[in-house]
Amino acid sequence: MARRRRQRREFLVGAYELADGSISEFINGYDLGSSMGMAEVEARKIFEYLEEKGWVLVDDHRVGTLRLTAAGIDEVESRAQGEDD
Repeated sequence: MARRRRQRREFLVGAYELADGSISEFINGYDLGSSMGMAEVEARKIFEYLEEKGWVLVDDHRVGTLRLTAAGIDEVESRAQGEDD
């Protein structure tokens, strides 16, 4: 459970970094997952979970196209703020 939670968090932060904190930048979730050492099926589980949380919008599940939502950006930035304190 802790590993999956860590992977979800790292995926969201990775998406934030790839999109440069923008809600209008599309990224490929499968490519991001691959860069983190994940198989496509694992990456898909993660970005579908993040979509349910409202932190990403998945434009195309088949090819893994997604973008961050304002809530996803706020989540990353608020956690980073807490780490800075």
